[in-house]
Amino acid sequence: MNAFSQIPFRRKLRLVILATCMAALTVASVALFALQFHFYKRDYRRDLAAVAQILAEMSTGAITAGLPESTGDILAALKAKPHVTGAFVRVPDSKTAYGEFGSVPPMLTHTDLPDEFSQFDGELVYVRAITDGPDRVGSLYLVSDYRADSLRLHGLYAGILISVLGTSVLVAALVSVKLERFISEPIHNLAETARGIASRGDYSLRARKSAEDEIGEFADSFNHMLNQIESRDLSLRHEIAERVRAEQELQRVDQQLMDASRHAGMAEVATGVLHNVGNVLNSVNVSATLISEKLGIARTEKLEKAARLLLEHNGSLAEFLTHDPKGKLLPGYLVDAAHHLSNERLGAQEELTLLARNIEHIKEIVSMQQSYASVSGVIEILDLATLIDDAVQMNSGAFDRHGVTLRRDYEPVPPVPVDQHKVLQILINIMRNAKYALDEADPSEKRLTISLRKTDEPAIEIAIADNGVGITEDNLTKVFMHGFTTRKNGHGFGLHSGALAAQQMGGRLTAQSLGLGHGATFTLTLPLPADA
Repeated sequence: MNAFSQIPFRRKLRLVILATCMAALTVASVALFALQFHFYKRDYRRDLAAVAQILAEMSTGAITAGLPESTGDILAALKAKPHVTGAFVRVPDSKTAYGEFGSVPPMLTHTDLPDEFSQFDGELVYVRAITDGPDRVGSLYLVSDYRADSLRLHGLYAGILISVLGTSVLVAALVSVKLERFISEPIHNLAETARGIASRGDYSLRARKSAEDEIGEFADSFNHMLNQIESRDLSLRHEIAERVRAEQELQRVDQQLMDASRHAGMAEVATGVLHNVGNVLNSVNVSATLISEKLGIARTEKLEKAARLLLEHNGSLAEFLTHDPKGKLLPGYLVDAAHHLSNERLGAQEELTLLARNIEHIKEIVSMQQSYASVSGVIEILDLATLIDDAVQMNSGAFDRHGVTLRRDYEPVPPVPVDQHKVLQILINIMRNAKYALDEADPSEKRLTISLRKTDEPAIEIAIADNGVGITEDNLTKVFMHGFTTRKNGHGFGLHSGALAAQQMGGRLTAQSLGLGHGATFTLTLPLPADA
């Protein structure tokens, strides 16, 4: 028989009740603090993300104006956010930190992180993309002392939990069961308040203070924390509303600028060239990395050791090779090393050949862009098949990367007088839209068919058909409207400006689709002069 079995029943019952109360109180306290920490962590990150969004949008103008260093004045506003210990801005293809604020880990300014929350050197880092329309112009890095705040919060919660449990043990041992409600009700009230805030997101709720004790002090602290959160929430909502109004005004100005600049269609060609060059540079980087790895693992060091062995036994080489254990293994090792080095040399030669081919590809893309650097608006008599191939070449990198199968169906047509820049603008925009439609639908085979034929009007038709996501019947009447887009990051003026460019050349741009899942066909019709 153990000692517990010898205790009187009444004392056993009292111990069981005390243990039950303690267990229930422990579970409730831990659950409450876990819930509070969850909301603290969530709201902490939301606050950091909201601040990053505002600063990123404010930095867009400085970066697009070519003055990234002026973002320091913008980031100086983080003085009002003591939990943000550091921040800086980086632009693409640069390892320089602009507008640096506060304390930033030195290696962070040279490290690329994804657009999300990350842990770096023990710090919480949030990266926010700085965009100008559909283009990414930079990245905003925010460093937060979340770890210190989290440790303090854990310490606070642990201290409160220990105090509550200790007080509960003392009260449960000295006070009758009738006083239980004075302990459970305040905790229950705090839990109900927390659940109400979690379910409705209403930070105006307050915990009811039932007594001037530790739990009452905790309720006061909890309500004080809610006051701060509500104040910050209202401040953020006000800031966001101001930003929305500013964005609406900016969008109005942007629309005016887009209307005034729609004749500059060759900007699309330049963007395509940059994308293609970037794709080829990826291949160049891979080839260079492979060559570096092959050279890095060469067995030259071991060959030097073998040569030193031969040199050390220069006078008794025959005896060394026939009797010494190391000497017997040396010829086989030399043959194996020579074979290995030969394979490494062949692999390096293959990568160098591929590297040269990619560099030549970059030269061809740049040369093609230079050939189209003349002033827009000049009417020339051009071969449309060649012009289509040039547009395809400028998008070839994207087609290869996304696995698009291209099919050409050209009929013999006479040269026509057109503005080559406007035609390229239209074709490149349609090809890119087709690529996005194929990515969204993701069929087993991504097909893009380009047709060229002469009609009875007389006119020349260039049709670009894909088996992508397709267009609904309602959207067929809207695709050429200014600002209309179905893409998440689309700007909605590419097809509109293309339709205007076609009209300026006396032609038209039309769209056909049988609905969602049936692909789409865009047709550019250009008039053919009678003397042609």
